[in-house]
Amino acid sequence: MQTVKLELEDTLYADVVKKGIDLQVELKKALHKILYSKEHKIANDINQSLKDLKDGKSKPLDELLSEV
Repeated sequence: MQTVKLELEDTLYADVVKKGIDLQVELKKALHKILYSKEHKIANDINQSLKDLKDGKSKPLDELLSEV
């Protein structure tokens, strides 16, 4: 495991502490998202498409097939 040094302005650090934010957890999540941004975009697009289907906002099937 590697150690990362992070320097924050005092006011920003005070806000982080006041809100009880776990920097290590949040930084890991952010790095994971950055590293796998393409996969996250695909997953978000799929989730949005599923939501659109549930909400009845999808295109008719024949129109979708003609685009393929």
